[in-house]
Amino acid sequence: MTSALLTLYRSLTRHRLYAVLNVGGLALGIAVFLVLFLFVRYERGYDSWNPEARQLYLVQQVFHISGMPPTPYDDTMGAMLDELRGDFPGIEGTRIWKTGAIVRQGVDATNEDLVIVDRSFFSLFPYRFLAGDPATALDDPDGVVLTKSIADKYFVPGRAIGAAMTLVINGKPLAYHVTGVVADAPTNVSIAPTMMVSFVRDRFKGQFATNWGAGQMATILRFATPAAAQAMLGRMPAFIARRGETDLGPDAKKLIELKFLPLLDVHFEQAGDRAIVTTLGLVGLITLLIAIVNYINLATARAGLRAREVALRKVLGGTRASLVRHFLAEAVVTASVAALIGLALTEIALPFVNRMGGTALRIGYFGAGSILPVLLLVIAVTGLLAGLYPALVLSRFQPAAVLAAARAPGGGRAGARLRQALVVLQFAAAIAFSIGTGVLLAQVQHLRGADLGFQRNGLVVINSFVDETLTHAQRETLLTAFRAMPGVTAVTEASTAPGFENTVANSSFKRPGTTGFGLALRAIVIGRDFFSVFRPAMIAGRTLDDAHGLDNVAGLGLKALEAPHNVVITRAAAAKLGFASPAAAMGEHLFTDVGKSAGIDSRIVGVIEDVRFDSPHAAAPGAVYSYQPGAVADPIATIRYDGVPARAVINRLDQVWRTVAPGTPFKAETANAQLYDAYYKEAAQRSRLFTIGAVLAVLIGCIGLYGLASFDTARRVKEIGIRKTLGASTRDIMRLLIGQFLRPVILANLIAWPIAFLAMRRWLSGFDDRVALSPAYFIAATLIAVGIAAATVFGQAWRVARAEPARALRYE
Repeated sequence: MTSALLTLYRSLTRHRLYAVLNVGGLALGIAVFLVLFLFVRYERGYDSWNPEARQLYLVQQVFHISGMPPTPYDDTMGAMLDELRGDFPGIEGTRIWKTGAIVRQGVDATNEDLVIVDRSFFSLFPYRFLAGDPATALDDPDGVVLTKSIADKYFVPGRAIGAAMTLVINGKPLAYHVTGVVADAPTNVSIAPTMMVSFVRDRFKGQFATNWGAGQMATILRFATPAAAQAMLGRMPAFIARRGETDLGPDAKKLIELKFLPLLDVHFEQAGDRAIVTTLGLVGLITLLIAIVNYINLATARAGLRAREVALRKVLGGTRASLVRHFLAEAVVTASVAALIGLALTEIALPFVNRMGGTALRIGYFGAGSILPVLLLVIAVTGLLAGLYPALVLSRFQPAAVLAAARAPGGGRAGARLRQALVVLQFAAAIAFSIGTGVLLAQVQHLRGADLGFQRNGLVVINSFVDETLTHAQRETLLTAFRAMPGVTAVTEASTAPGFENTVANSSFKRPGTTGFGLALRAIVIGRDFFSVFRPAMIAGRTLDDAHGLDNVAGLGLKALEAPHNVVITRAAAAKLGFASPAAAMGEHLFTDVGKSAGIDSRIVGVIEDVRFDSPHAAAPGAVYSYQPGAVADPIATIRYDGVPARAVINRLDQVWRTVAPGTPFKAETANAQLYDAYYKEAAQRSRLFTIGAVLAVLIGCIGLYGLASFDTARRVKEIGIRKTLGASTRDIMRLLIGQFLRPVILANLIAWPIAFLAMRRWLSGFDDRVALSPAYFIAATLIAVGIAAATVFGQAWRVARAEPARALRYE
């Protein structure tokens, strides 16, 4: 080992360029691998902190209704667990209602996240209690359990237990006292409560729905084994038919399905999320392999420089096995040095990566999440993979042939072909990454600027307008004050807004004469100036307003049950309802019905383009708009402004809010920012990580190509001198050298293009609105790769091609 270390030290110090390229390339590859390994471990580690997680299942509802895709919904009716316990005594579970609360301290009011849970919550989610008793903390209906960060925010650290808190929940101020303090949850959890109160039926009866098909709370069940969960799942159709008939009719089990999703799979509920994380893991692994290929290429290219060393070792008694061990030891030591540098680079890069990728990655050196076992495995595998082939090549040299030859062996045609094949694989991966990066960035940019059916620039969404602490009078006062503000051109309230996917319910609509259950469309209730604020394109008919008496459902009162009121539908709704064209829908009637219930008659007076306020993955949903000014339930306010900065508008809104509703915290954001945070942010963050990996993969490939170019041109000095003596020009030499090095880069496209095409076509299929997979991405990636490769070898080729033939022929 000492001999290997000494030889390696002499080799690295004597050939500093080789040392920088080899160790630097390996270090970069290891750093990229470690960062993406940490990311994949973080993402795949969601909810793994909970020792009970493998036994927990989320009950999901899937609706099988015409016009609505069978999408699983994570919330069930509030009484689902009660009815399950009634039919299956002994079943274990808990309910979790994610909501919010206002914490009032004197005149100050602050919004905080809150979950309302069953008393069994801590038996399924064993948070570490810092104070209080987990067995009894939720027994008190007036008790609240806080995380340490929230406890320290409102109370002197260590003195929260027993302290009083006023929480405004569902618009009602309630007196609580702290009964427990738990450690903060990890960041990678699906359910991360900061404040927990016990579910009290009488107190929260407004949310305790017994209506099948409603979705208020998450229902979590515990099963000892997956087989037990499957056995219970098989009993669900009969349970639905038995319990759901009252609300859904005799076909209840055909209309609704219950599924059990393992808690550990909740984070990857969308197939595309798992694919992206897997892809990023592959980027890290392939980047490391590219760095290993660099080592192999450079080591075999330099084999001739160490041929006489090998010959002398054999003459002095060295065996092939001892030489293989010697060179493998050198590779492992080189990998160790590179790993330490790579670890340092990872530490330096993590803050930057966390900001770019929106993650909370960190390196742990001790404990269950220690990076050291992974690092040692990387060193061992990298050293063996990188060193095995060069060791076998070097150890097979014959002493007599080497010492008698005028030139040291260079590996021959087989070695050159192997190096070319490895360069092809390197750049195939790099080009595929580049194509993927281009498509990812183009899709993210397309979504951020795509036509959503409304003019999203110049909009501010007031999220706190939905808060139940506001009275009807306060809301009307606020709307009036907002309309009078400088720069505000229109104000509206509605049951939905950009970024609020879950605020609108699906209702069943059908045309006259249609039998059976209707078509599922979104029922959206709007207030005054909705169409002036969002400005959707009108296709046929007109919008809804106060000038037409049958438009205003709220104004009709009970008459709405007798005479048809007017509605506006979207293009998608018109198509789903079977109208030949939007114009053909004018004046036609719709009926709403749910199960056995009779419907309310409505008449279509307008068709607008599809408006997308929610996820870009799903197709634009069909929607029906009804006009109820001043009577929108749980309204969200949106304003349109012009001629003033968005931040100035929000500040003015805040000032008005503090005057009218000082007891309710103000929250508002631009529509663009809200849509980005809700639907585009995660894709943008992950595309940045992919881009970083792709750029570094290309860089590592260029490092190897530069090293090969420097060694290969050094070996061909005499050949080039003879060519120039025989009349070759500098341009001819440049074309020869650069062409030979670019050939494998160009061949790499034959591998990269099909792989990138299949991968990106599959990824894009997860978006309803997506960019075309244009050949431009492939051609651009190829041109970039060829340009970078040419620039990489240009310097070496130029230096040799410009050399004087006489000096070249005197070489050696």
